[in-house]
Amino acid sequence: MTAESAGLGNLRIGGLRTSALSNLTPEEIRAATEPALEEVIEGLTKALKYPGMVDEAPTETGDVVSFEVFEGVGGESPWDVMNGAFLEFGWSDGLPIVPPTEERVNALLATTKQGPDDIIGILEPGMGLCTVRKIAINAAMAGCLPRHKPLPILIAAVKALCDPRMLFRVIACSTGPHAPMMMINGPIRKEIGLNCEGGALGPGSKSHTNTVLGRALRLIMMNVGYAYLGTGDMDTIGSPNKYSMCLGENEEESPWAPYHVDAGHKKSDNAVTIFGVESQLEIFDLQSDTPEGILQTYAGTIPCIGSCSTRYWLYSERWADNCMLMSPDHAKVFTAHGWTKEDIQYYIFQNARLPAKFFKNAVEIPRSRHGTRWVFDAPDEELIQIAGAPDWFRIIVTGMAAGKSSYTTGTGKAVTVKIGD
Repeated sequence: MTAESAGLGNLRIGGLRTSALSNLTPEEIRAATEPALEEVIEGLTKALKYPGMVDEAPTETGDVVSFEVFEGVGGESPWDVMNGAFLEFGWSDGLPIVPPTEERVNALLATTKQGPDDIIGILEPGMGLCTVRKIAINAAMAGCLPRHKPLPILIAAVKALCDPRMLFRVIACSTGPHAPMMMINGPIRKEIGLNCEGGALGPGSKSHTNTVLGRALRLIMMNVGYAYLGTGDMDTIGSPNKYSMCLGENEEESPWAPYHVDAGHKKSDNAVTIFGVESQLEIFDLQSDTPEGILQTYAGTIPCIGSCSTRYWLYSERWADNCMLMSPDHAKVFTAHGWTKEDIQYYIFQNARLPAKFFKNAVEIPRSRHGTRWVFDAPDEELIQIAGAPDWFRIIVTGMAAGKSSYTTGTGKAVTVKIGD
């Protein structure tokens, strides 16, 4: 249960007679909820026999550090036994992990000037205190080495996750396949061997740095933020994006200023941007040689009523920074015709639309803002926007030559943080 990850394992619960209240008729909803009312009344009126809150506050001297020793048994090596134990404890993402030995963790701690017990932030859903040492332990488990400079990068990434504009609780806990996508800018990309070209979000030796950094962030979400599957993370199906999603902007092939410069940083700065990603689509256009031609392909691909990002502009306190992962070939067509990023964003905002009937069918009217209720009174075939503003469509140039770009539907605002020492 989600309550366990918040230290409320003894919380009294009235159980529904169904797994979820989705796609049910009103009669089915009543049948599922009414039997739980007695349990709710009992839970509200009877005293607990023991405290429900688990207090795991840090000591005055910082994190409590303990060590586990594993020995081989029955033909299994100590490494096999350790991996089996970590799986049983729930500390692993399901893939083999690297033992976070004291030597390995200390080597990673040496890559930052911050102290091991420095608190970087509080991670939802379990409100776990994220210290530098905890980041180092999970980075070691993910396979990070000192040459990847994981601590400065991951410290910046955690700061981004803790920014309330991220809507990180949605990313961590949703029943959807949300994942954080970590994008890195600046000279550090080359220093650590980050793949900014072909297959930057995919597997392979060229993407090794991308893989281990993205994986480390997922393990931090799990082991520090308690976003464990079935307790904090209630994803119904899942996505391979949740294992690791890290890339660099291909600044060398981009005809525009790098993303972090647009976010207010110097080009010489190193920076991490975290996008909340719901899903990913391919934008396949090898033929068009004009901005309008390419963007017609984008505008025909992007609208999707099944995506929460398409509806967020209708709700209060919801926003979605979607991301165009644009191939260098597509980007060069735009600049050859004098188009800016802002021109592209405005065109997509005006042309990527859906008929009103789709919103009427899918959007929960009580959740919508009063200022958007006009959508439900519009003619069924009237074309309706899918974002709150043009800048909900962010642009990153990445990948290699070919007229194939990608698009990620978003959740929350993208947050950029400068990488420190």
